[in-house]
Amino acid sequence: MGNSCLSKPEGTSRGSAVAPYSSPQQVKSPRMQLYGKELCPFTCRIRIALEYKGIPVYVTWIADDDNERSKQLQAYNLPDGKLPLLQHEDHTVCGSSDEILEYIESKFPKPSLTHKIEHDWVEYVRDIFSPLILAALYNGDLAGRHKTRDELNAGFSRLDAAIQKHSSKGPYFLGDQFSLVDVYLIPFLLLERPLCFHQGISIDPSLTHLRAYSLRMTSFSSYAPIRMDLDLLHESVSKTLARNVPPPLVTMTLLQHYSILTHLEKLVVTMDELILASRHPPKSIDPVKGSVMMQLKKLSGVYSLLVQLMLEHAQMEERLIFPALEKADRGLTKTANESHARDFPLINGINEDFKSVIALEQGSPGRKEALLTVSSRLRDLKAHTIEHFQEEEAELLPLLVAAGVGEKQQAVLAGKCIEVMESSHMHLLPFMLSGLQCHHIHRYVNLMQQSLEEEKAAVLSRMLSILKQAEDDYAPSVWAVVRDRSPALACLAS
Repeated sequence: MGNSCLSKPEGTSRGSAVAPYSSPQQVKSPRMQLYGKELCPFTCRIRIALEYKGIPVYVTWIADDDNERSKQLQAYNLPDGKLPLLQHEDHTVCGSSDEILEYIESKFPKPSLTHKIEHDWVEYVRDIFSPLILAALYNGDLAGRHKTRDELNAGFSRLDAAIQKHSSKGPYFLGDQFSLVDVYLIPFLLLERPLCFHQGISIDPSLTHLRAYSLRMTSFSSYAPIRMDLDLLHESVSKTLARNVPPPLVTMTLLQHYSILTHLEKLVVTMDELILASRHPPKSIDPVKGSVMMQLKKLSGVYSLLVQLMLEHAQMEERLIFPALEKADRGLTKTANESHARDFPLINGINEDFKSVIALEQGSPGRKEALLTVSSRLRDLKAHTIEHFQEEEAELLPLLVAAGVGEKQQAVLAGKCIEVMESSHMHLLPFMLSGLQCHHIHRYVNLMQQSLEEEKAAVLSRMLSILKQAEDDYAPSVWAVVRDRSPALACLAS
């Protein structure tokens, strides 16, 4: 392990410049040379270890650009794909940060980084936690990422418990002893910032010990002097992720799936709360939520918007996605079309159920039964929708490229989707985006910009203006996300 690294953004490479690097506690030793990528966490581990031991080192950054990197590797007579690489005396250790760290510890045993109780934690951070961070950070697949998210959150919890056990003794992972655990952990905890921005995954606020450690570690004497440029890191992750995400039309479809399912889940949960409130009426009315009747009317309004969004989404698929697949393989979308038609009676039935329950008197047996009916049917609709979306995501969307609808064609089709849906989508856009997390809102709005050609800039401007006007209608504010994450786009709103 240890030979993977983060891509460095184009245009920020420092080329073959050699940067002398020294420590305030320099140890007299023959020249040591380190080759690696500036934003590589594995190279960062080596630099932290050398800094801790006070070993002076010259660092040469290898460019991320293929042509430039090839020239540098040839100029320095370095083996391709074997970074990071350390040269010391007549020794060359390369390709594995683990082997390089072992070499440094054996050649310079004092001050020691090895302690008796840290071995298992080094293995955990190296073999489990670090790969999880990278898998979550660079996961461009919008479907099926929940397992990685859950595993990573469990990893955060495990680290928090360990730090809590030792934190009373000092600031480091093991308390008062800076160790290999810190060396292995620091570069990967630094990735939490881009991980939160791009994937919506972060250390839970309840994990106070790990959060405090992640703040302290940037000022550790063994890391602070070599501080990684977090702005460059963020830019690098952005560019790498842009190459990993699904094609535009698939991305648009998946994000709409997410939003619809989020709103459905909220409806189910809120209906359960109203059923509970009808059985055990509160002593006073919540001034924010209002009475049960007020909440029912709001819920009915939300459901009405959701139905419009679901119908619009189905029409988008039937007009633009399904014909492309049918052209390549006739009959391929038959099941999906049947699923759309199958759920219309249920969708309309729930709408009538809402009208009935609102018309009934509060506390009446009929009303309680009607509430249960709405709840049951919402659960059925949610189950059907999940099944339908999963089938599309597994069996249809992956075939678009095979059907000849590549990246460029999908961008054109996504733009046509927005144009065709403009009148309805402008009305539904704030609601649809309110069902997404911040990083997904950012991705959807950027997708709109990328898919609409320059002559269609007025369409984008009108849609952004609608988001701005709806700033106070949803919490958290969709417009605030657009304004904070894409200020240049926000300026296009009239």
